[in-house]
Amino acid sequence: MLTLCGAIAIILLKALVDGLKMEENFSTMGNDDIMRLVMVRDWIAGQSWFDTTQYRLVPPDGVLMHWSRYIDAGIAAVIVPFSWFLPMQTAEMIGVTVWPTLIFVITITVIALGTKRLFGVAAACFAVLVTVFWPLLADLHSSAGNLDHHNVQLLMMVILVYAAVWPGRPIAAGIVGGVAAAFALSIGLESLLFIVAVGVLIFGRCVFDPRAETRTLLVAFCAALALGALVFWLGQTAPARRLVPVCDQLGTPILSVIAIAVIAALAPLSLRNRFSGWMPHLAATAVLTAIGFAIAWPLLGPCIQGPYGNLPPDVQELIKTRITEAKPFLLYAQSQRGAALTFMLPVVAALIAGGVLWNARRGSGEPQNPILGQLCLLGLFGFGLIFLQMRTVILVASVVPAIGGASLAVLLDRYLKTRDIAQAAKLFLLAIVIISPQIILNPLWPYIKGPRDDAESAGANCRNYDTLLALNAVPPGVILNSTNMGAPVLWATDHSTLAAPYHRSAAAFSNGSLGFELEETDFSELARTSGATHVLLCADNVYRSTFLTGLASGEVSADWLDPVPLGASDLRLFAVQR
Repeated sequence: MLTLCGAIAIILLKALVDGLKMEENFSTMGNDDIMRLVMVRDWIAGQSWFDTTQYRLVPPDGVLMHWSRYIDAGIAAVIVPFSWFLPMQTAEMIGVTVWPTLIFVITITVIALGTKRLFGVAAACFAVLVTVFWPLLADLHSSAGNLDHHNVQLLMMVILVYAAVWPGRPIAAGIVGGVAAAFALSIGLESLLFIVAVGVLIFGRCVFDPRAETRTLLVAFCAALALGALVFWLGQTAPARRLVPVCDQLGTPILSVIAIAVIAALAPLSLRNRFSGWMPHLAATAVLTAIGFAIAWPLLGPCIQGPYGNLPPDVQELIKTRITEAKPFLLYAQSQRGAALTFMLPVVAALIAGGVLWNARRGSGEPQNPILGQLCLLGLFGFGLIFLQMRTVILVASVVPAIGGASLAVLLDRYLKTRDIAQAAKLFLLAIVIISPQIILNPLWPYIKGPRDDAESAGANCRNYDTLLALNAVPPGVILNSTNMGAPVLWATDHSTLAAPYHRSAAAFSNGSLGFELEETDFSELARTSGATHVLLCADNVYRSTFLTGLASGEVSADWLDPVPLGASDLRLFAVQR
């Protein structure tokens, strides 16, 4: 408990320090963090719960976002009470600080108490240290200003993982795990395959270890998942859109997958009294699954290519190669080697250490060992997902603290019993790699960090709050800007934008990326046909377009663009002549 309290104190102190600078720094946060606050602000101002359209993105129709209002509601629940006695801007900055801090405190508490129950006090202490010092957990989505839904996804996956392996109380564990999985799907589908893996684990225990406890866990989990998904779907989907199949959020295709999985998993249980053994159960499940997919194929077929299947090929390639979190691990590591190592070293070290420990204890009768083995299996599956998209590293992170904590606790126990210097060295090295890999990597940083991609860094030098405010001196217009400037423009100004990285609009994606590769003639046509009133550039920024690079530096001009004075701003704004 003392370790947990100390960790929470560190989290709160860090949040306080970061929160005091949040107004100045929020414009440098991720696009999703900034856009989330814009969405929350619009909802507080009166936009419908069911209407998640961002109307200032590619106006006048706007872009229907695939995000859940449930996250908006949580953030607004912090902001609104503070707005009763503080300026709204101050209340917002308090909200964007308190929300991720609250989620992180809950997450570390679940990890601490869950690991203590599974592996003991020492393992729980190490798990807390992993959580509070590993940058992937402590910084990437948990710092002040992190409003995207990945921190809540992590919390739901942590709850689901502990529920799946919880010793005893199968009804409670199944219900908690099923509801956590359903809520995770309602706020984003990144966790879908990991949830499938957890479901297969629960199903496999029921098949190969047929006891009343494993059967009850499976039934409770399936019932809670199915009912929870249905309730969460109804709660966030407009009645008029409930029959519209969508592949990028909880909708009829995912609900049909859940229904197939639940029926295929539970229906064969009725055969156990007539047919013993695991083969009839697996055969029945396979047949029911095949029949279910055949019936639901009209819904599921269009989703096989994923959420980007309807986009033009050039935009799909753009997402895969330039959107950092959407890159596969190997591609991500080419330009972000330092970050890739920081995130992955603890994962690899924990899985190896956990696997070695599990193998050494096989046949020992140690009741904790099957739990460790199951966590390692989930970790290996999550590790594989990283090679599809880097953003899924947050899923495997749900098991690393428990596996790492259990492994370190065993090494500590061996050292205390033997006082062997070799055991101490193993403990020390493994602890550094899992808990704080940056201790090893920081001295090597100049040699391992990857080159920054120009497209990703475009706009970074002028995403400053005071710089953006200069745009408000100009009457509201429709701005054609690089992709990474879209969300900050919406947040800090009264203008609309034609570009931001959201896949439901191919135009929003391509305008600010592929569009900023065009030379003057083609760029002029894009600006005029898209309805832009202004073009926004960052002074002296290097774009993929020679024309735009020269325009940003002031070395070239265009007779169809009129410079708009912004004082000493680092921005370059041009009015488009009609």
